[in-house]
Amino acid sequence: MSPCETAAGNFFEQLPGDHEVHLLSMILHDRDEAKNRALLRRSFEALPSGGAVIISELLVNDEKTGPAPAALMSLNMLIVAEGRNYAPAEYSAWIEEAGVRDIETV
Repeated sequence: MSPCETAAGNFFEQLPGDHEVHLLSMILHDRDEAKNRALLRRSFEALPSGGAVIISELLVNDEKTGPAPAALMSLNMLIVAEGRNYAPAEYSAWIEEAGVRDIETV
């Protein structure tokens, strides 16, 4: 097992290609769909074969009606940012579009 390392940088400009995992924690809800799709595509392109992207976000259900904390945060994002909370089906579609097939929602 290799040690855990982090890399400083700006994910809008460049993502590290020498890491096995990219963790996007509470990042995607701030951005609109087009920026999220582009970020995910760049992330998967930068990773080596067998690499993984972990998305850590509050998820709304596929109907976008709850759960309450995620729906309320999504409402807040519509007011203060360009994003919102997204549903698992939306993330899955974006990830599949980037060419990834092994998707798991936990």
